[in-house]
Amino acid sequence: MNAKNSMQDIANLLGISKNAVSLALNHKPGVSEELRSRVFEAAQQLKYRTESKARKKQNHLLVLFPESVQNDKNFYYEVFWSIEKRAKENGYTAIISGVTKDMERLLILPDLYHEFAFSGILLIGVFTPAYVSKLRELETPLVTVDHCYDGLQLDSVVTANAEGACSIVSHLIQKGHRQIGFIGAGSMSKSFRERWFGFTNAMSDAGLAIDRSFCLIGPNKAASPDDELASFLEAMSGQSPWPTAWFCANDRLAISLIQHLTARGFHVPDAMSVVGFDDIEAAQMVRPRLTTIHVQREQLAFEAVDLLLRRIEKGGVPSKISIYGELIERESCVKVEVGV
Repeated sequence: MNAKNSMQDIANLLGISKNAVSLALNHKPGVSEELRSRVFEAAQQLKYRTESKARKKQNHLLVLFPESVQNDKNFYYEVFWSIEKRAKENGYTAIISGVTKDMERLLILPDLYHEFAFSGILLIGVFTPAYVSKLRELETPLVTVDHCYDGLQLDSVVTANAEGACSIVSHLIQKGHRQIGFIGAGSMSKSFRERWFGFTNAMSDAGLAIDRSFCLIGPNKAASPDDELASFLEAMSGQSPWPTAWFCANDRLAISLIQHLTARGFHVPDAMSVVGFDDIEAAQMVRPRLTTIHVQREQLAFEAVDLLLRRIEKGGVPSKISIYGELIERESCVKVEVGV
């Protein structure tokens, strides 16, 4: 099938003019991004390849991330850098592209996808299931990083959230803490739910009751996580006793909690211990320095690239790889007398 006929076939399939197809395929103005995406999808369906795309090398990996994490310098920067490093070691180039909320809603692929022939795709962070299903339909090897999707059997590399949470809560229990609170969020993400599950497992294994009034897991009625935390602590102000320790679902919440407790006259860790999860850079800058679970970000990235390359080269059935975190003990957690 030659290019001239293929272009007309695309136009016929979509019910648009051949000129519109040409504008879309050549990345010229005059057509919407939604239509451009539909044209390229039709081109793929008809096994049509533009000359420019055919000339591109095949050893490219597309790395997609949602706009919600584009300014995250704490967690995802190291993941991106490590993906680029591992890809390069294996003769591949990792090309990173953001996906806006509108692109997700309209199921639009990034322009980069149409400019290069990608051997595989890595998804960083959390996308809508509909968008992930759209990417899956491309039949390009796909690996999700730091998140897996219930109901979609996809290759994924994730942090062992439940196990890490169980480990750090067990650490608090070993230090004599019996009244332990959990700080999550009103609308908890999958990783937060897994960390809550690890918290409940550790408490259950130790034969300890969970006081739900010590746990921030209900509906979020505040404008921001910080406001939500402030409202939660305000509602607890009349309670007695308070927990002797708190497990926070990530370090940002733990740092915010330390600041709120300090403002209320509680000294951390003498009055209450606080621990987190992730080990972002700020965990070592806050005072007291934060006891937390170090997420192996470099290893997450390396394993994701390695898994994707195995699928590209050898195929296989989908699998899920969990990377254990490491407990990092600092000054925000102290031992108390059993029974306190």
